[in-house]
Amino acid sequence: MTAPLITVIMPAYNSVQYIEKAIKSVLNQTYSQLELLIIDDGSNDGTREIINKQRQIDERIQLNCLDNQGSGTARNEGLRRANGEYIAFIDADDYYDQNFLLQGMKLAEQGYDCIVYNYQRFNGDQETLYRVEPTPLKSYSAVWNKLYRKECWDNLSFPQNMKIEDFEVVPIAVGSAKKIGFVSDTFYYYRIHQISITHQTDINEARETVKACQLLFENMKKKTVNFPKDDLATYINNFLYSHLYTCISRLGTRNEKNIAFEIIATYSQTLNKQVFNSAKTLVASSKSKQLRNDLMTTLFSAGYFNLGLLLVNSMAKIFGKRGEK
Repeated sequence: MTAPLITVIMPAYNSVQYIEKAIKSVLNQTYSQLELLIIDDGSNDGTREIINKQRQIDERIQLNCLDNQGSGTARNEGLRRANGEYIAFIDADDYYDQNFLLQGMKLAEQGYDCIVYNYQRFNGDQETLYRVEPTPLKSYSAVWNKLYRKECWDNLSFPQNMKIEDFEVVPIAVGSAKKIGFVSDTFYYYRIHQISITHQTDINEARETVKACQLLFENMKKKTVNFPKDDLATYINNFLYSHLYTCISRLGTRNEKNIAFEIIATYSQTLNKQVFNSAKTLVASSKSKQLRNDLMTTLFSAGYFNLGLLLVNSMAKIFGKRGEK
């Protein structure tokens, strides 16, 4: 009996420094029945040359080229071309442990439709284990720490022309699974580098934050996927909090901060009142976080942005949490 084929989808854009390691981590999997679909999104730094060199070595690699349309479009192209019974994703600057696919397929053979993994973040020699849970809203919103039966992605696609592209689709794909498995060991390595740490923020991030929430609800309806209300409130409000914090801390002018706060807070207040029956601007899952959210939004609404950030960071030290989630 032939082992099921896994399609691994890798979007790539100007990844010359890291992509060879990412490719080799897929090709060296102990589960070898795979195809690697690399969607190059208009690279101009030698990335494509590295891919073509690897294609000459291993015929399991397929290269498709787009004209800089964004990773959401690239992933959609990968889903459209996928031949596998199962789907996995990897970013071009990350890498798999050699047993990533094998560990997932052991559970797939037991009837699990989606397998969720803990993952490792690394920056140079510094590594941090991130633990998740095998539920749609607690498995982490990234697409790559999971293995999916292909049907999980039926009638579902990533948004195009948006930087925020996992939040609104990944819980739906996971929630489409009839049975969710879990791998507690670390088999995915997510690279943190300077570009991801210091990326530029503009007003469009606030607008995309709201749009991402709206798309999440649209996808829930389209795929008839529902979540426990308390879990959904926590998932969305943590997301809104995180992007509000990021916008206020990184935008340059007071006027930009005011606009970003108005966009996110207005949507959040309406959503929490209408959907979650709460009068809070940002709902939190604990009393300490709710106090943080209430004080922060009160200060932000009065224009005391630096004081609000100082408060959040001070409370993070007291309660042992970071300002950003």
